[in-house]
Amino acid sequence: MLKLSSLKIGPEFSAQILPLSFEELQQLEQNIIAEGRLLNPIITWNGYILDGHTRYRILKKHGFIKFEVEEIQLANKYEALAWICKNQLGRRNLSPEQKKFLLGKEYESTKLAVGGQPGNCNKVNRCDQNDHIDSEKRTCERIAVEHGVGSATVRRAEKYMNGVEAADEAAPGAREEILNGKIKAADREICAIAKAPKEQQSEIVAELRKPKSERDKQLASSTKSPSAKGESFDDDGSRFLIGISKKVQGHKRALTESDQKALKKSVEAPANHSIHIAAIESAYDAFIENWELTFREYPDLLTGPENWKQIEKYSDNLQRYLKFIRSKHLKMLESQRQGG
Repeated sequence: MLKLSSLKIGPEFSAQILPLSFEELQQLEQNIIAEGRLLNPIITWNGYILDGHTRYRILKKHGFIKFEVEEIQLANKYEALAWICKNQLGRRNLSPEQKKFLLGKEYESTKLAVGGQPGNCNKVNRCDQNDHIDSEKRTCERIAVEHGVGSATVRRAEKYMNGVEAADEAAPGAREEILNGKIKAADREICAIAKAPKEQQSEIVAELRKPKSERDKQLASSTKSPSAKGESFDDDGSRFLIGISKKVQGHKRALTESDQKALKKSVEAPANHSIHIAAIESAYDAFIENWELTFREYPDLLTGPENWKQIEKYSDNLQRYLKFIRSKHLKMLESQRQGG
């Protein structure tokens, strides 16, 4: 029988395990003591626990409890991380925030497991002529099918996960606060944290930790611009983060001398539009997700003549708008050249 002391806890693995509530933990411990054994084996990879962290801690408290260990074969730590997330997603009591985080982490880890890059919807394998591959579907599409969601949902979940991790890096403890609902923020507010400049991320988290009513008042006052007639944002997260950016830059006198120099350098540098790009990216993802979901649920929309006529109208309008944006881009470049 494998000794309990031979099992290992990997911080990167245990960080993906969502904690039980006090009541759930108490109930689990009582059940295990009553049974005198674990009903399910502890799952490990290279000796590291992937499933059973809580049960492992209970075993250490009660040495008489019998247990079994099942070692599984995985290619690397990223595949192990993806396995953990997929396994955690099978739990019934997950909050929407927890589901999004785990889905995004599974997607990122799966890409990294096969040599992909985070942030891209890469194929699981490059298809050489002699390669044997299980599927030509892209990683995000395969994960989407497994979990019954659209591929855009998977991509957005990765952005959400990146925002949560950026928040926790800037302000330790923020991850748990976001996932347990203590920090109440729109998805786009969370996603945009990862896009914000590093020096502003802790300020953003501090603002998100405030009551939403108080946060909204500051948002309204910090983003209102009488000269911006007709200008609007359809993304509350972008308005909030833009307001925070202005707020941070407005506190120069409270900064140290070195901070003031760094801030002066950032202000004099070309504008950083990462927050605005994040808003556009989120809108794009939402558009794709909504269309995918609608056509999947109502496939007859693509065959009915009257329905298709309406869809074509909106598609044509969208194409005309994109042509207008490209034309505007070229005109502005030409104007800059002439002015230079």
